[in-house]
Order: sequence, then structure tokens, then C-alpha cells
Amino acid sequence: MHVDLNSFYPSCEELRDPTLKGKPHAVIMTDETKGKITRGAVASCSYEARKYGVRSAISIYAAKQLCPQLILNPVDKSYYQQISEKVMNLMEGYADVLEQASIDEAYLDCTKKIADGANNVEEYAAIIKDAIRQQCGGLLSSIGVAPTKSAAKVASDFKKPDGLTVIYPVQVHKFLANLEVERIAGIGAKTQQILKDEMGIQTIGQLAKYDVQKLKDRFGKKNGLWMWQVSNGRDSDDPVVPREDNVSISTEQTLDRATSDRVKILQHLNQLVDEVYERVRKHGYEFRTVGVKLVRTDFSIETRERSFLNFRDDRESIASVLQGLVDRFSFFNNNDTINYRKVGIKISNLSRGENKKKLGLQTTLLDYI
Repeated sequence: MHVDLNSFYPSCEELRDPTLKGKPHAVIMTDETKGKITRGAVASCSYEARKYGVRSAISIYAAKQLCPQLILNPVDKSYYQQISEKVMNLMEGYADVLEQASIDEAYLDCTKKIADGANNVEEYAAIIKDAIRQQCGGLLSSIGVAPTKSAAKVASDFKKPDGLTVIYPVQVHKFLANLEVERIAGIGAKTQQILKDEMGIQTIGQLAKYDVQKLKDRFGKKNGLWMWQVSNGRDSDDPVVPREDNVSISTEQTLDRATSDRVKILQHLNQLVDEVYERVRKHGYEFRTVGVKLVRTDFSIETRERSFLNFRDDRESIASVLQGLVDRFSFFNNNDTINYRKVGIKISNLSRGENKKKLGLQTTLLDYI
């Protein structure tokens, strides 16, 4: 799956200021402050602004000419990063492997989780979209599902905003055939011009049928072969790989039988402590946050977390908080029993010890908020 958070910067601004919803507004690359923006370029804009022709990279002057009532906000990268981390942490719970591609995009390999559950591919993707919307302030996302990363990326761009496009293996050629070559991520403006003007290749289908040796001769062996493989849906040797610097480390276990027994759930969680701690230790991480994830029989996910004031690096700090976290879950809803089918532990707020010492980091009041 490729998940794209739609109009991410402006959407983050709407989380901070809900009065922006439904209005044309833009996030501006500038060193000026809000209310005093006179220069800069558009980093991103709301879909309402796009209706007026406002686009990324155009100047404020051009944007205002197109939409005089355009509301301007300066880029706040640290704030957007906080929202991004929250979304990535959430999606990680739905993925076998998560690869963050940018602040607002990620690839998810969900093969095992879907095979393990009762959901089909489209249902599972819809669950992820709904979880992002419900747990992250209403953020909209578009998801593309396909047998390769490149096709999934094209699929996620196919319907925006709030889209969901599933391309099964037998459909890849037909889906890609009539799309413009620029739909392939990685084919830039210069390559597009060569493909179209010099080689007469307008669509991905035409690229797929083109002589691969001629592509290699024109663009180099590696790039020529890559373009041909992508256009034919044959780039499956590009797996989803986790980021080098983990947002979190987690492990989980599917229960033989769904249960609402707190004692049994705690027992299963305790069985996971050694595995997740060993991974933390192996990577040389210290941590501040321990979380418990429980998955209901309807596949909805609940999490509870406990953060320490200081970084920890010991097994006991993980094991000691599990009881308290489990006690914070509800096992009844209007007298109906809530059963859980999967349990997990997540360790987050990670830092490598040597990096923290090198940077001279000190805990501050903001760390507790």
C-alpha cells in the first residue's frame, strides 16, 4: 500500500485552526511571521485554493492574483513533523513493515496482516483510512494498493482527495496502459520531454512496449531497465523496507481465541517483553514511552501509553508498566463484552544513547507535555 496524506501542510493548519476548513488557504515558504507575509512561494495549498488555480511553487503575488481572499500561513515544519510522527506511529500498527517515503507518504507491506485476518484488501485499506481520519483529527488520505511499490504510488495519486484504488496483479497492465508517463514517480520533467519529444512515448503503455535496449542506450542501463520494469509492473524486487531511524519498535501476537480476560491478555503481553526488549537493546536504543496495543474482533485498534520522565534502557521498565496499561482498557460497552484477538507492545520516543550524549540533550518541561 502507498498512503498519501492529502494536502498535508494545509490540513495540519486546519487541525490547529478549524476556522480554515472550507476556505482557500496556503502554506508559504517564507521567513516572515503569520499576518505579516509579503514575500515567498506557495509550499502547499488547500483544495479550495486549488480551484482558483493556486499551485505549489508559485509566488505569493501570483497566488493572490488568482485568489485575492487567499489566507496565508508560514511553513511550520516542526509542527507538521509532530503530526506526521503520530500518523506514522498509527499506520505502523497496521503494517508488517512500514517505509516512510516523506513527511506525508509511506509504503506499507500488509501481506501477513491481511492473510492473518478476515478482511480483504480493500476492507483493510478502508480501515486504515478511517483510523487516520478518526484518530488524527480528521486528516484525509488517499491509498493505492498494488503488487509493486511503484504501481501503488500511481494508484494512490489516481483519486484525490480521500481516494482508495486497488489494483490486483492481473489488472496492472490495463490500469497503467493509458496513463501519462509522468504519473510514474521518478520520471522527471527532463526525462518526460525526451520520452515524448524524441521517442514518441506519451503513455505508460507505450513505454512498456518500447525496446528495453533502446531505453538503456538512451537513459543508461540502470535507469532504462528501471523505467521498463515499472511500466510493465515487474519491479517487484523493490521491497518495502523500514526506515533506518525507527519511529518505534513493536511486536504483537494473535491469540488462539479472542478473549476479554485481563489476566490472559497480561500473560500474553508478558511473553512479548523479551522479544521487543532484545530488539531495543540490539539497536542501542534508549526509550521513554511504552505502549500496549489491543485489536478487537472487529479489527479496530486501541492503544494506551506510559511515558517516563527520563530515557530508560532496561527490560524492567517495559514489564513494570504493562499491568497499569491493561487496566486502562475497557472490556465492556453498554453491558456487552469487548473481546480482543491480538495484543502488542510498542516502544517509542527512541534515542540512541551515544547520540543523546553527543547532542547534550537535557529533559525539559516540554518533554512532559
